[in-house]
Amino acid sequence: MSYFISGAILLTGAYTANESRKARRDAESQQQQALQKQAEDQQAFRAKLTEQTSVFGRQAGALEEQARLAKDQLAATTKAMSEQLSVAQDQLALNTKAYETGVSQYEASRMEMERKAKEIQGQIDEERRKAAETQATQLKARTRGGRRALLSQERLTPELGITQDTLGAGMGMM
Repeated sequence: MSYFISGAILLTGAYTANESRKARRDAESQQQQALQKQAEDQQAFRAKLTEQTSVFGRQAGALEEQARLAKDQLAATTKAMSEQLSVAQDQLALNTKAYETGVSQYEASRMEMERKAKEIQGQIDEERRKAAETQATQLKARTRGGRRALLSQERLTPELGITQDTLGAGMGMM
């Protein structure tokens, strides 16, 4: 029986050793698979990182191009607006000068019209004064000298002739 026990111990030892080897090989295989999976994951991560870096690089390039275009547009717009402002300022200066010229011409015309109005008013006043003086003289001659035929109203307009009969001092017969 000792052979059986020794044989059983040996078989148990061989079985255990075989199972240990098998477990170690399985562990090594699992570790190798895990390392390979980790390497594949790292490779996929690197590929993804490279792809994202490339995408971000393209986006950055596009953003830089957009910024450059916006800067160029802003410069062009600013230049155009500056030119428009300059033209508007020139037009304003011309309009202001034309307005000032118009105002000065208006003032000159107004002053000329006022001068003419005063001159005409002076002539009218002179004619009124002469007419009033003539009437005052005629009235004075009539009232102081009586109604003489030579000073009567009918004699002042000889073209019409004498329309009333006058006797002596210009008194008509009644």
